[in-house]
Amino acid sequence: MRLLGPATLALAFVLIAPGRASADIVARGVHDGSLALDAKGTPYVAYLHGKSLLVATRTGAGRWRAEVADSVSAGSQLMAFQVGSAGPVALVLSGDSRRLNLVRKRLPGWQTIRLNTKLAGRGYLGWPGLTLDRAGLPLVAYTRWNSGNFKSQLLLSRINAKGGVSTTRITAEGFPQSYVPPPAEPVIVGGRVHVLESYGYRGTVATFEWFPQKHSWTGLGIDAGLGDFPLGPLFGGIGPDGYLHAAWTESLIPLASAPVTLATRGRISDSTFILDRALTTGLALTGTGAEVAANEWVSPDDIGVSGQKYLWAGTIVHRRSIVELDGWLAGLAVAPRGARDVLLGGAAGLNWYRSPRRLTTRVTIEASDQGDGTVDVSGGVSGVSSGKVVLYRERPSEKRVAVATVNLSGGAFSFVDDAPVVRPILYRAVYTDPRTGIPYAALLREPITDTG
Repeated sequence: MRLLGPATLALAFVLIAPGRASADIVARGVHDGSLALDAKGTPYVAYLHGKSLLVATRTGAGRWRAEVADSVSAGSQLMAFQVGSAGPVALVLSGDSRRLNLVRKRLPGWQTIRLNTKLAGRGYLGWPGLTLDRAGLPLVAYTRWNSGNFKSQLLLSRINAKGGVSTTRITAEGFPQSYVPPPAEPVIVGGRVHVLESYGYRGTVATFEWFPQKHSWTGLGIDAGLGDFPLGPLFGGIGPDGYLHAAWTESLIPLASAPVTLATRGRISDSTFILDRALTTGLALTGTGAEVAANEWVSPDDIGVSGQKYLWAGTIVHRRSIVELDGWLAGLAVAPRGARDVLLGGAAGLNWYRSPRRLTTRVTIEASDQGDGTVDVSGGVSGVSSGKVVLYRERPSEKRVAVATVNLSGGAFSFVDDAPVVRPILYRAVYTDPRTGIPYAALLREPITDTG
């Protein structure tokens, strides 16, 4: 355990972002982070920059104050972030997935606590989950995993006010085996801590809800099906409806897909795929149901070009509503009075937005080769009769090019691109809401090729 004192905190600075009151640049040159709100609705954003973990707090319109919370090793990942009555708390996993640190705000600085004990040579840690109790004290669930025999062990750690760590073993004898380290998520249910865990082994992906029973723990299956293994974090919580909701991504290699699953456990358990291929990055629980944040993608292989960088399309799913945004959707949160906070990663950096209500604007796009070297691009914006749409040509691993700004007429737009000299090519339409600054978008999934 170590404390980061005032001398290091002198690196704290204030970020002043120009532009609309509800569209702020939180961190320039940073493309991913985590969003959390305190009880009053004040947004906080945690992110890694270089060898530092920073936590930024919105202090006013367009103003953010960022503090260096900890130094991190190369390749480290920010795994979870919450803000409670005692302040912000973050989980950071080392680049080799063998050391898990909890970092939290303390007076006069920040405190760092190592959670896991030493691992054996083939030992690694799964994606951890974090929740806070009413006093703001952290509860962390994570797995230890052996890459040699695929056995795992699920653990729950409680951290007290003084920094002491008490760890409970939930599973034993290597159950469940998994081809990847199982992700975990603690959830407070009726005053008791339950733990969600997802794993994949021998053609099955399953998710358990573990709960204490007498002197042991019992696992209740909330989802199981054909698949390979879970990808990324597991999100869960109790909604205003009193039901448990959970969301995660799983891999289906034979189908070249990575569906997002949304599961609900009330009197019975129910689950469904809500997206065919996306990485889950958030779960917001509201009075009208769960809202899942995820990122769909187009890879270089998808359109037959070289490179390693993907095109990302941030996506929010609420029941049958699917809203797409321009960029990497890093965070989604429910703000006071039914507002929504959104954290987007883009070319300029991390951007924060607040919408006074649930996001419902949907952009559509179509494109077709006209046979004479030109491409007809058309689409629309739901619920918007007038305004402007920016059209981009895009290819994975390349800088996108703005080709036109077109006017909406009755909510529709059209444009003929007479200069798409390089193919295959994709198009993206972006409509920026003038009230919130939120960039709603639609990325074409099927490229325009030399053959049409």
